[in-house]
Amino acid sequence: MLMDIIWLFIGGGLIYVGAEWLVWGGSRLAQKFHVAPIVIGLSVVAFGTSLPEFTVSLYAAVNDVQDIAIGNVLGSNIANVALILASSALIFPVAARYSEVRDDVLLVIGITVFFVLLALDGVLSRVDGILMSAGMVYYLWRLATSKRVETAIADGTHSAYRFAAALVAGLVLLVWGTSRFTESAIDIARLFGIPELVIGATIVAVGTSLPELATSMVAAFRKQSGIVLGNILGSNVFNLLAVLGTISIYKPMEVARQAIIVQIPLMLLLTVILLPALKYQGGIKRGLALALLLVYVAFTLFVYMNGDSA
Repeated sequence: MLMDIIWLFIGGGLIYVGAEWLVWGGSRLAQKFHVAPIVIGLSVVAFGTSLPEFTVSLYAAVNDVQDIAIGNVLGSNIANVALILASSALIFPVAARYSEVRDDVLLVIGITVFFVLLALDGVLSRVDGILMSAGMVYYLWRLATSKRVETAIADGTHSAYRFAAALVAGLVLLVWGTSRFTESAIDIARLFGIPELVIGATIVAVGTSLPELATSMVAAFRKQSGIVLGNILGSNVFNLLAVLGTISIYKPMEVARQAIIVQIPLMLLLTVILLPALKYQGGIKRGLALALLLVYVAFTLFVYMNGDSA
């Protein structure tokens, strides 16, 4: 118990340092290569911060704990919007020009709807996994051919290699810190008799979302709204298509009834809400951020109260 608490704090410290390096390196690379920050957030940062979801969900699927595998991804995507994006917006409202992010948000909504249609039959089959993986390839191709990416390199006093090294080192620290933090949190939760399903949908989901939380918080303090928004949107895409797509090819998974009734509709609703918010508010304001946090609190309470009946 004492060692779990110690590793909990050590993991938290590693996550913070990793997030600092990741945001610093990512934002500087964006400036260096004239890449819009949201593109960096949608791709490199999102991929890195989604690694914990992938490793935890794969481990759970291999060990036949499918509730944790799927609950982790769905819970993480819900937390990304209702907890992480909202918390970041409370610090500094996340501003974005609707004309610049509209296509990205519509694409993420479309991908989420695509996943919902595949999951409604209660099974993520190998065919579903192949389709999701193909969607991931299309998503990456679209980012790579984005018109916002310019070939010219901006002048700067620091080498691009230094920024890239900081970004990679930040990712390593994030993944390592998250693994230590999450394992310690799970061990502590089990000592208190918390059910596996609840652990997967809440503690593990939030634990594997800590990289997104730390990265978004640091980016918010640095007023890098593009990285905040791109990190959340891109992470949700990677979680659905890359994480569940890859795992489903390896091992088809059943989707729990509660996930179909509660988690999946809520995930879709939270994603769709972003479109009018960005269009009519020019970003995520503090009022909406507070409402999203209240939704997340209600969701967490519901899962804890209904964990045994899922």
